[in-house]
Amino acid sequence: MLNSALPYVRAISSRLLAGILVFLLVTFSATALSSLAPGSAAQLILGDYATPEQIAALNTAYGFDLPVWQRYLAWLGNLLRGDLGLTMFSQQPILGVVLDRAAVTFEIAFLAMAVSLIGVPIAMYTASHPGKLGDKTMRSVSTLLLAVPTFVVVVLFSYLFAMVLRWLPATGWAKFTDDPLANLWYVTLPVLCLSMHQTAYLYRVARNEFVTTLQEDYIQVARAKGLPLSYILFRHALRPAMPQILTVMGLSLTYMLAGSFVVESYFAVPGIGWTVLSAVKGHDIPLVQAILSLTVVIFVIVFMLVDLGYALIDPRVKVS
Repeated sequence: MLNSALPYVRAISSRLLAGILVFLLVTFSATALSSLAPGSAAQLILGDYATPEQIAALNTAYGFDLPVWQRYLAWLGNLLRGDLGLTMFSQQPILGVVLDRAAVTFEIAFLAMAVSLIGVPIAMYTASHPGKLGDKTMRSVSTLLLAVPTFVVVVLFSYLFAMVLRWLPATGWAKFTDDPLANLWYVTLPVLCLSMHQTAYLYRVARNEFVTTLQEDYIQVARAKGLPLSYILFRHALRPAMPQILTVMGLSLTYMLAGSFVVESYFAVPGIGWTVLSAVKGHDIPLVQAILSLTVVIFVIVFMLVDLGYALIDPRVKVS
């Protein structure tokens, strides 16, 4: 049993090592960007009317007067201690702000991912009935959804559900721990807007995979034996198509985390996207760097899980 688990341990170790290198490169680049701005970072933050004393005080407080490598090493040390300092304007602990906002973004992204999975069973059904009315209709609908950008979906859904039908709120947020029903009410519209494009994308990829798989010889043999179609789909067709579907799911999850910027900004949802836009506008460099670090960690973990999922789904895939 230990020998069978060893390849997975090696694979996780190698991907973690690569992820750490990516993390260091990206976060160092974020630190260096503040030094590339014209003038000093403190001057950029405080504005043109700041006094030299105010600029010097801010440079000293946040280490902007130090070389880039010293400032980055100090930031790494603080990160390891779980102390990322305070936001520049609200003077809140950065770590607490990032974790609080990340919970909101993760909720929206994972719920949107769950909603988009409805495309898989629909793809299984239409692929098993190619050329029928349902298949033609779903292909047309998915093409339309893929052609419409997310920001257009946001405007249309907001107008329809919030202004015309008045079923859902256009802005606002409630924590799940405070009021689960209110949280569901506020999260529904952002989730619908974020999941539409990915549902269509997942459907198209899954349908093509199922159509190809259902033409294989072993599927024809199973049909000749008189096995039920549902049994063939779930026992013989689903597993060969899963690696490609898993890849799309990983890409979709990262897209939703990034796409939440548009949704959160439009619906005034206090998530990572809304926070980072406010931080960039206010030149809150430490907060931007913390959010960027969290984003890199999430992307590395998602792609590592996707790679390992290949080997778990298909034993023919070697874990290396």
